[in-house]
This record gives sequence, structure tokens and C-alpha cells, in this order.
Amino acid sequence: MTEPLLSVRDLKKHYPIKKGLLNRQVGAARAVDGVSFDIAPGETLGLVGESGCGKSTVATSAIRLEEPTAGEVLFNGGDRRGATRNDDGTHPNDVTRFDKGELKAFRRDAQMIFQDPSSSFDPRMTVGATIAELLSIHGMTDRGRRRRIVEDLIERVDLSASDYDRYPHEFSGGQKQRLALARALVLDPDLIIADEPVSALDVSVKAEVLSLIDDLQAEFGLSLLFISHDMSVIREICDRVAVMYLGEIVELGPTEEVFHGPEHPYTEALLSSIPTPDPRATLDEIELTGTVPSPTDPPSGCRFHTRCHRVIQPEDMEMDQAEWRRLLTLRKRIESREVDVEQATENLALDDEPDDLSDEAIKSQLRSEFELEAPLDSATAEATLETALDRLVSGDADGAEEVLSSSFTTPCETTHPEFVDHDADHKSACLLHVDDRPDSRIGVENVPQ
Repeated sequence: MTEPLLSVRDLKKHYPIKKGLLNRQVGAARAVDGVSFDIAPGETLGLVGESGCGKSTVATSAIRLEEPTAGEVLFNGGDRRGATRNDDGTHPNDVTRFDKGELKAFRRDAQMIFQDPSSSFDPRMTVGATIAELLSIHGMTDRGRRRRIVEDLIERVDLSASDYDRYPHEFSGGQKQRLALARALVLDPDLIIADEPVSALDVSVKAEVLSLIDDLQAEFGLSLLFISHDMSVIREICDRVAVMYLGEIVELGPTEEVFHGPEHPYTEALLSSIPTPDPRATLDEIELTGTVPSPTDPPSGCRFHTRCHRVIQPEDMEMDQAEWRRLLTLRKRIESREVDVEQATENLALDDEPDDLSDEAIKSQLRSEFELEAPLDSATAEATLETALDRLVSGDADGAEEVLSSSFTTPCETTHPEFVDHDADHKSACLLHVDDRPDSRIGVENVPQ
């Protein structure tokens, strides 16, 4: 197997949360929480996920624009078996341990393209001078040679060499992103990290820039970490894809395998959101419901279980998956005291001005609000829900919480899933794959700790 150009191992970036007069740390936002992946020479790895999942923080931490909290970033010679480590266990090619001189040398080999090229160009400098500045910083004193190199690169990104003396405001968004690509190439790097480089562009310009990136990657033999929330862009340009959710990678594999056979429910949901150009096609989009967690307080177990459309049911219950999802949503809402019985009573009174405002009518109103019409598919679940609603309507929210939390549980919220290999280079972290049973209904005792 070819040695990877970049190996990221258990990378973490936590932002401290401080409060009080003494500014003491009371918590942390876990933007990146144990991410690992490799990028081979000449390969494009796509990092995809919703906004806020930590993709950009992975990029800035890996290239040390931000200091990572923990983990290793092994560049150009990182041996995953650890055979070349120092006596103290550190690796000589660990970017997180580079001193100032080593970091400067690394930055020559690894460059970054940002989402908004306008904010990354100095408006008081010509674009040519901005690009040539990198050559000057890294020791090229010949001004004429610097200009020739930059003019050549500007032409390679399909602009004119005469654009060297123009200012950023004179270019369109697509042209500025081409110039940003030229700037990333000026030091002849081995690795480029592209953070949402086409998300701000319209469709036609986006296609042109993606084609240009693909051509230049082949010409220069580049490795590329391509970050995007757009699955259609990832499919177009990437060899492999890593799917990220709430600071963690949940699926990793060859692009076509992941797109044709997603193994993680979150990947399924992302793929279902890709629009189709055929107006006659029937879209089967997966709607993610439930609570969107905060990185300051991520859920226990699988972090996706609060929104998952395939969350595992208890062994003594069997019901429609959408119904089970709604039950979990009700349980969470009661736990957070977000179910307002008084409001439900008012809604009932306003609907049809009924004479019946009994407890049974209020329970029916609550069930209707959560789309849990009686009876549920599972007799066990129906009995449990009725008991919980009885307590809730009588004012015993704690009792209702206790009933629901003791019965409506899933291993997804108690056990953190480890990666399961589906083939040589495709893996996902989901408890659905721990057991080979067709219905994937497993209990906590079946899950490796």
C-alpha cells in the first residue's frame, strides 16, 4: 500500500467555554473530536457534512492555522505502524509538534484555498503582488523571476498575464477563486486544502472552477482535501469521501461505493437531499427530525441518534420506524420540559370549541401534536405511552419522564459505535452493522464496549 502523504490521527479541537470573574473554564465546544483519515499522493479526499459539523476546523487544525487540542498530523512520511517514531513516542513528521522553522517549511508543501476569496486578498495590493508575496517570504529575491512565475500561473488558471497589475475588486467571484488557486500553486505544494472553494459561485462558474481544479491536480500531481456540504460536487471531484457529523467522521470510503451503497443513516440522509434534474423523478428525501445537538454538550452514544431515521428499537417492541422516532422525540421534549399541557388544553378548546376537556381529550390532543395516533403498532409501547400521558396530564412530569426513559430506550444512546469494515476501504460507525441479523435489532448486551 502506498504510504499516505497526510495521515490525520485522532485529531481534536476543543474551544474552551469560560465564565465568571476569574474566567474559569466551565466546558468546551468539541468542534473536532477524534477525526482520523489518510490522503495518498495524487488523491482527492472529500470531507462532507452539514454546516457546523467541524469540517473547516479540521482543515485549519490540520494545517495549524489553529492549534489542535490533541492528535497527530503526519505529513510526507508518517508511518502508521509507528516504526520511525522517536524514543519519546513522537513522530518527526508530526505537524502538531513542528517548531517555527519546520512549520514554515511545511506551509510551502501544504497550501489552503478559502471559501471567500475576496476576504483573503489584500484590497490595497495587486493580485500579482499578493501571489508573489509567498515566493518572497520563502526566499526568492529575484523580482523578475517572481513576476514570470506568477504570470505563468495566472495564465494556467485561464486568466491573462496582464491581470498581474489589477486589484481584487476588478475581478468577479469566479475570477478571484481562480486567482486563489494560482496563489495556492505558486510554491509548488504537494497538498492543497480547499475549504468550500465553489460554494459562493453560481452553477456555470462552479463547473468551470471544478474542471480547472481537476486539470491542475492532474498536471501538478497534487493531493487534495476538498471540503464541501454539496454531495453532488463531492461526487464530481473526489476519489474518496469522509462523511462528518458533529465533530466525528461517521463513514469513509471510495466515492462511488459510498454513493451507491451508503452504510450510515446520516450518509443516506445527505444523499437523499441531492436534487435530480428529472422533474418526473420521484424524490424519496429523508427528513431528519428530532433535536440538533450542540457541540458543547454532544449526546452520549452515537451522536446522530437524536435525529436518526433508523435508530434501533428495544427488543420487546416492533413498530414503524417513523412512529418510533416520534416516540423518542416526545420523550426528549418531556425530559426538557418542552411539552406544555396547558397550551395543549387551549389548543383543544380553540379547535372546535368542544364540550369535552377531559384528561382523555387532552391526551388525544397531545398525541395528535406528536402524530402518535392510537393505537401504536406495538401493544407494549401503547401501554407505556398511555401511562406516561396519564402522569403528564395529571401534572406529574417527572413521573412521565421516568416511565418513558425506562421503556423507550435504544443502544444508540448508550454505546458509542466503533468503525465496522464493509470492504477493504469502506467503513462506517453505526451500531446497525454490529449484528448480522437482517432487521439489525440489537440490544446493549450485544454491542462491544
